[in-house]
Amino acid sequence: MNATSSELSDQALDWIVRLHSGSADPRDTQKWQAWRAISPAHEAAALEAEHLWNGLGTAGASWGREMRNRRMTRRSVLGGGAAVVVAGGMNGLGILGTHLFADYQTATAERQSFELEDGTEVLLNARTALSGAFENGERGVSLTRGQAFFTIVQNNTAPFHVSEGKTTITCAQGEIDVDLCNGRVGLIVHKGAADVSSQTGTRHLAAGQHIQITREGRFSDIKTVDLTEASAWRRGKLIFNRRPLGDLAVELERYRGGRIVVMENELAMMEITGVFDLADPDAILDALEAALPVRISKIPMLAVIRTT
Repeated sequence: MNATSSELSDQALDWIVRLHSGSADPRDTQKWQAWRAISPAHEAAALEAEHLWNGLGTAGASWGREMRNRRMTRRSVLGGGAAVVVAGGMNGLGILGTHLFADYQTATAERQSFELEDGTEVLLNARTALSGAFENGERGVSLTRGQAFFTIVQNNTAPFHVSEGKTTITCAQGEIDVDLCNGRVGLIVHKGAADVSSQTGTRHLAAGQHIQITREGRFSDIKTVDLTEASAWRRGKLIFNRRPLGDLAVELERYRGGRIVVMENELAMMEITGVFDLADPDAILDALEAALPVRISKIPMLAVIRTT
């Protein structure tokens, strides 16, 4: 989009915030309709902004009530203006879903460690959910969302399983990191070895190796990874070495809450290198905006990244 279109997106978001603030009157609605009728570009920006609000669903309505109570202004909640198509409703924001029925859950920006009944130690990353499966001589967990690090103890009865959909990871003893990200299951073996199977076959990984599996069961190439970088999230950091901006957005969602959406596919694939402190995700977004040719809009429950 050119500069003029970006400015129209800013203005359209300004209107959306005003119309849902609780202080708008019929004259504001009439002015909004007049503004969007100025040109096809104005109408396109208006539709884009409305899609943004509709995507927030119930969460957007809750935000509107909060704005009425607090008399929030656009400048207090919006840092630079752009609109985007987002996943709809509370489920898209990660508020509702099957993870609510999991045995173990973490909230936004929360990490949790515990020990399973077989002695396996688990560390959950933020916004993660899993359930245990210990019956009929089997031991393991079902990972519903998020990321978990497992320190698996030897058991003469059965190996340990981590399952997600049709993907199953098996490890007899060792340390593995399992991450559900952008519709893919990622596995990093830190110690020992592990097998991962899907509907298309099985792969064997040794320590220091990484693989991803799609929902369709397709395997990526097995790659060697830097385990110090891979374990940084356990210390409250992210270390990216030429990884896609889209992956960084997913990682930050776990600590900011709501959605972080990258507007264009090409931008989502832009490689990022850096060390990021997960304690302040908004500061990371600010740093990205300062260093990259991007503009970032932030409102409660949503941040949008787009090219300048």
